[in-house]
Amino acid sequence: MSDVKFPCEKCGECCRHISGIPELAEYDRGDGVCIHLKGVLCEIYDHRPDICNVETMFRKVFSKSMTREEFFAKNLDACKVLMKMKEDREKGQLG
Repeated sequence: MSDVKFPCEKCGECCRHISGIPELAEYDRGDGVCIHLKGVLCEIYDHRPDICNVETMFRKVFSKSMTREEFFAKNLDACKVLMKMKEDREKGQLG
């Protein structure tokens, strides 16, 4: 197993966009935000669902179809989209 870890910035944006993810339906507080998100951190981080753990999802599901680097790159692309959405949302509130 690689020592390379996913470079999560702990912004919490992925936890603000869980609607439409069947595996996380029970965690959605009704507005797409996880019930366990407190500020920008997960209050059940050590016991979070597998789908919330990049390393676990790679190992259990995606290692069969792509490299760790490819999987990380796809996740980082998703992070960039979520961060851009946050930036746009904040600009809209300021303007």
